Amino acid sequence: MSETKEGNFLLKINKINGGSHAANNFLKPDDIIVALDNQIYTFGEKQLTSDLKELKKSNQKSVLTILREDIFFNLFVENSLGCKFTTTTAEETNKIKSDYLSQEVNDLDELKEFIGMRDVYRNYEVIENTNSLSAGIFPPLWLAYSQKWWLLFLFTAIMAVSLTVNIYLFFLGWLLTSIYCYKAQLNLLFSFSMLEGKVFCIKLLSTSIDEAQKTIRKLDPKSKFKFSKLPKPLVEEVEKDKKDDNVNKKDSNKENIVDENQTVIV
Repeated sequence: MSETKEGNFLLKINKINGGSHAANNFLKPDDIIVALDNQIYTFGEKQLTSDLKELKKSNQKSVLTILREDIFFNLFVENSLGCKFTTTTAEETNKIKSDYLSQEVNDLDELKEFIGMRDVYRNYEVIENTNSLSAGIFPPLWLAYSQKWWLLFLFTAIMAVSLTVNIYLFFLGWLLTSIYCYKAQLNLLFSFSMLEGKVFCIKLLSTSIDEAQKTIRKLDPKSKFKFSKLPKPLVEEVEKDKKDDNVNKKDSNKENIVDENQTVIV
């Protein structure tokens, strides 16, 4: 980052241009730019645009820290965001700085990129944005790890049939499937999720898929994950209690109406 004058404000996204780098990273209006490569960024819009354009020229990436609804999360950036910004007040800036400095900051080398997809029922799937060697070496293991059970069953059935026909056909099918799964594994995972009605909703960096799910749960308390270490959303329990209370109230009102009618009849 070139030497420049530091201010006492942070940048807040006001408007996102369609097809911009910010849109492709699923940023939202009112997201606040807090830090770049773990360094609090108070250098203004022009300098941020300049610094991010340098990343594009040098074919490099940096880690951008975002504050959304009091939740910090990181993502990779490699180009200018394509946004219009406003700025935070001095009071907001000081609070955000204090909150950011009080949290645990991971080394940049420890971070992995995850992509979150969700459906209308808040069912999320979190996919690590990297190729797994297991997809090429042993596709059934990769399919099981990715929880694509119906595809695993289909693959097993096809391999079993090919083995009964000709062992060379079996090895040829296994080899071609391994190569295809390794090269196209991310597209396969994204496509399967889209077939389940999920859409892309967030990119973030985290040390593990468990930590990525924790961050998403903070951003969306109603989020649900398959085979997660997280408990069920507390929001659902609260809503269930509210529904039970409403049912009890309705039943109580019905009893009161019956009692009044009986009193009138008497």
